[in-house]
Amino acid sequence: MNAIVVGASAGLGRALSEALAARGHDLVLVAQDARDVDAQAAWLRLKYSIRVVSVAADAADLERLLAALRDATSGMTQIHGLYFPAGFTFENDRGTLGVPETRRLLDVNLTSVMVAVADLMPRMLACGPANIVGFGSIASIRGRNANVVYAAAKRALASYFESLRHRCAGSDVRVQFYQLGYLDTQQTFGRKLLFPPASPERVARYVMNNLNHDKGNIFLPRYWTVIAAILSLLPWSIYKKLQF
Repeated sequence: MNAIVVGASAGLGRALSEALAARGHDLVLVAQDARDVDAQAAWLRLKYSIRVVSVAADAADLERLLAALRDATSGMTQIHGLYFPAGFTFENDRGTLGVPETRRLLDVNLTSVMVAVADLMPRMLACGPANIVGFGSIASIRGRNANVVYAAAKRALASYFESLRHRCAGSDVRVQFYQLGYLDTQQTFGRKLLFPPASPERVARYVMNNLNHDKGNIFLPRYWTVIAAILSLLPWSIYKKLQF
């Protein structure tokens, strides 16, 4: 079986690639830094005796990303999994970013996923069963004064995956979308968080155990389902006073 992981060199992407490798999937790993993704690919080949193709491509460079994916999958008649754990934000994303920063946030978090799926999904629909799995953020539950563009991109991504799920209904392609809370990664290390972070490995195990199920939008860790409902229902007079 073949699977593609975009954003594979760190955090959840690394954990997903290892979980897929442990299940015997041949992999195409995509990440921006060639050194990181090449090292990850070499380790998985050695540990699991699988075929791993490493692709160094910046998700903000859409033409390069598409060309690299087409080249890496040119010999594949079947694609069984497409995973998008990639994500990126700026610390100063508070509504005043310039054009290059705004465009980069939108392309990495949203547009790159859309163009990659559009290019690869026809093969998946023709040959299924297969899985397309996206990852959002609890930052998109409700707009706030931080992560402004990032949250907007992730909210749009949730809508896009809902459309994908509808598009693939009745086919052998399952579409899932995970809204992620805090993860134990370099981005959260040392930060004071409202809730404990989940390990990427734990999230990856959950994703693997729920493949091929028609579950749609899922919050992880699961307690974020309740938190999201509360935040969504708070009156604006209360919500606007929150600092998080």
